Amino acid sequence: MRLLHPFSPVEKGMEDERIATAIAVVEGVSPGLHECAPKWFGDRLDGDVRLRYMAIGFTAAPGRGLDEGRAYVVDVRSGHVIWQRPIADRGDLPRSITALGG
Repeated sequence: MRLLHPFSPVEKGMEDERIATAIAVVEGVSPGLHECAPKWFGDRLDGDVRLRYMAIGFTAAPGRGLDEGRAYVVDVRSGHVIWQRPIADRGDLPRSITALGG
């Protein structure tokens, strides 16, 4: 199933506290984002054997003040956003640690 839908919506995967932690980190460094109520999605990164990083993101929702989608990779242990960029859809999230280099 993961091959067909690699990034599950957070509402279906909230049992993973690392996703909740990653969202909290991003909302902490992006004032006002929480009030826009983005529909988050994300998952772990392949190759992350230490279970340290989470890839999360949301797509554009102009009616909620989100004119562009955004992807983030968060180090959930240190509480830092280590990578971010605009995205068009959930397929633009990095899938592995090695994808962050390019």
